[in-house]
Amino acid sequence: MGRSTHSPPESGTTPVIRNQDNLKRSITLVGAIGISVNQIIGGGIVSLTGVAIAMTGGGVSVAYVLAVVAVIISSIPYAALAAAYPTAGGSYTWTARLIHPSAGFLLAWLLALGKGSLSLYGLAAGAYLHAINPWFNEAWVAISLVTIFFVANLAGSVVSARLGVFMMILMLLGFGTFAAFGLSKVNWAIYPEVMPNGFVELLSAAALLSFATAGAYGVAELGREMKNPGRDIPLAMIGGTALVGLIYVAVALPAAGVLPIDRVAGEPLSTVAEEFLPHGMWLFFILAGAIVAIISTMNAELLWGTKALLAASDDGWLPKGLGSVNKRFGTPHWLLVILYVLGITPAAVGVDISVIGTAASVFVQIMFAVLVVASLLLRYKIPKLYERSPFKLPLTLHVSLVFASVALSLYQGYLLLGDFDIRAWVAVAVWLAIGVAIALLRYPTVKKTLAEREVQLRNSELPRP
Repeated sequence: MGRSTHSPPESGTTPVIRNQDNLKRSITLVGAIGISVNQIIGGGIVSLTGVAIAMTGGGVSVAYVLAVVAVIISSIPYAALAAAYPTAGGSYTWTARLIHPSAGFLLAWLLALGKGSLSLYGLAAGAYLHAINPWFNEAWVAISLVTIFFVANLAGSVVSARLGVFMMILMLLGFGTFAAFGLSKVNWAIYPEVMPNGFVELLSAAALLSFATAGAYGVAELGREMKNPGRDIPLAMIGGTALVGLIYVAVALPAAGVLPIDRVAGEPLSTVAEEFLPHGMWLFFILAGAIVAIISTMNAELLWGTKALLAASDDGWLPKGLGSVNKRFGTPHWLLVILYVLGITPAAVGVDISVIGTAASVFVQIMFAVLVVASLLLRYKIPKLYERSPFKLPLTLHVSLVFASVALSLYQGYLLLGDFDIRAWVAVAVWLAIGVAIALLRYPTVKKTLAEREVQLRNSELPRP
């Protein structure tokens, strides 16, 4: 009889002990959909819709449609990869195993910098609360909220997933109220021009909004904590993105069509909502819609955002103690601290929302380009794993989606790079230089670790003596 891959290896080898093995399988389909919807709807729509209106006027709803289509094209092969190979920190693990370990580490390192987006959500929350009472300072609101959810996530994914379902219901009610009242107030006869700044600017807005629509990928990072990842990841990613896309269009139409463009361009949704919602409903939209959407995204990002670095630390890229998982709560507390520092820094130093959003969108495009290629490589490098998957793609469709996704990601990334300011370039350059230095120094150790683990896994599959 063959030995299970979870059995102890043969004598003479040391058992594989990884921090991620202390994570708990506690997330159900409902929890996965809650995390997915929260991550998509969250801070993106309430922080970037006004920015997109400034770019493309009445075309903001078209930009959302283009963004959703592009994200779904990438999400299908991404979901196929995640369903076949569920793991903690998939963005690192898949890239490291299917492309190269150094590429996996550098992708995880870059995505960690992207957690500066926590400031984006916090600053957006500050803008909405400031609309209620000018006493609220946007930067302090951002730092306070990130701090609160950093502490909350130390309690573990069970608490976070359950809280996420409740938040999802609240914000769907909030945005449903905005859409229902707002659509009835749109004067369709004089709806603003769709492309006042040209087609390229419309595509640039769609590229920016891809960050607001691509949040479902975060659920794939939690494969190690799901009860049925092969089924739940594709449903949460693809279904969640399509559902939220409809909600986005219903919100974007009145956002651009009720007031003159110059009054809503670059402004939070609370500005136009005040025009058509009774005061009580306006407060409900801000608190149950916008604020809950923002904090739910913070919650979800802190829930999955550590997983790639956790997997990287297990392979030796970072000190193993840095990836330690608290055995009581099942959370990587030191990695959460790192994300917390990265998350509050942009708000603390005064970086603008549009700059944070642009940088985060670029990182998402890079991630999609890398991982859809990895999804195709899985078919050839680990064919047995792919064949066992409950979600497989025909080869022709798979290849077509990968080529389309890579082309879209590269083009959207190119459009977004034009909006980088000097601070963004410096931050990315310094962060990547540190990452490359770590990769060069640690690769020999990681290579040895991975080789030893491969021997242990082969030994564990030997027949019993």
